[in-house]
Amino acid sequence: MLENGRNNSSMSQVFLAIFLILLVGIAIDLLIFSPLERWVLRSCGLLVTR
Repeated sequence: MLENGRNNSSMSQVFLAIFLILLVGIAIDLLIFSPLERWVLRSCGLLVTR
């Protein structure tokens, strides 16, 4: 999608593709990496909870 937008000189398509990449990255971080990080820190005794 990003390449097609570039080839067609469609800046709106390029920005949409960049925005979708951003959303997917944030979703993966929140759904996979944040819980994994908390689990690793908790298992090592490094998680400080208040």
